[in-house]
Amino acid sequence: MTPLRSVKLVLLICTGVALMGILAGGPRGLLAGDPPQQAKPEQPGSVNNEDCAACHEEVVQAFTKNTHAILEKSPRFNFKNSCEKCHGPGQAHVDAGGDIAQIITFRGDAKNAYNGQCLACHKDNHELNGFSTSTHSRQGLSCADCHGVHQSQFATRLLKRPANDLCFSCHVERKAEFARPYHHRVPEKAMRCSDCHQPHSGLDRSMLRASVTGDTPCAKCHKDKEGPFVFEHAGLTIRDCQACHQPHGSNNPKMLVRSTVRQLCIECHTRSTSALTAQPPSFHDLRSPRYQNCTTCHVAIHGSNASSLFLR
Repeated sequence: MTPLRSVKLVLLICTGVALMGILAGGPRGLLAGDPPQQAKPEQPGSVNNEDCAACHEEVVQAFTKNTHAILEKSPRFNFKNSCEKCHGPGQAHVDAGGDIAQIITFRGDAKNAYNGQCLACHKDNHELNGFSTSTHSRQGLSCADCHGVHQSQFATRLLKRPANDLCFSCHVERKAEFARPYHHRVPEKAMRCSDCHQPHSGLDRSMLRASVTGDTPCAKCHKDKEGPFVFEHAGLTIRDCQACHQPHGSNNPKMLVRSTVRQLCIECHTRSTSALTAQPPSFHDLRSPRYQNCTTCHVAIHGSNASSLFLR
């Protein structure tokens, strides 16, 4: 047999062996799928879940139905003891008869480390990785203030209470605004606060879910008001929807900040030298009912592709 044929034969045998290993369920098996990986190496002083359950039976049993149980059940993680992933090695804690000083409890001064421990795993989520600079974080909130880390009666994101109720528990003034006659349908459970606000991060004080172009969340539902338009309304260009509307609730139709449309318009369209817009022409006698509803003629008030005066 020539040396060249010998080399080809060896390569053929090696390829066949490798193929048989893959089909039989190798590291990326085609027939058997991905088999469980080897358990993660134990940390020094590590214990089993059964050791934790000796004192914390209810917590350990409830944890099996918890989203975080993936730390043990998924071959991606396959931790021997998921409790220790957050609380650290438990052997010293067990040997000391349950002394809380021998384990991470997130009580007292250690509560400040709570968010960091959660973000150690959730840092790759784009909505969570900005929490440290968010308004909620600066006000001293921790993940456990809203989420039941070990167990929760609400399966959605392990919340301690329904999402809107959690928001209203702190933002009581907003709950009162939603009780006004004209409001977004949050109390009716047709909307959630998180539809407009990003509770974990956000660059502005209100933590709004602004789009990549900087548009407010209003445009997500009110597409016809978004534009772009040939003729932009200066009020929307300089400010935003809140220049004219109260986003949570109002006593006025269309959730306006003023009781009549003309009151709202003349705040900008006035003789004042500090205003950036023109005053109404002289024939607009606001004492006459004919001119008291500006949007009767200026119907395209959010922007127009046909008229610089936002007419029909």
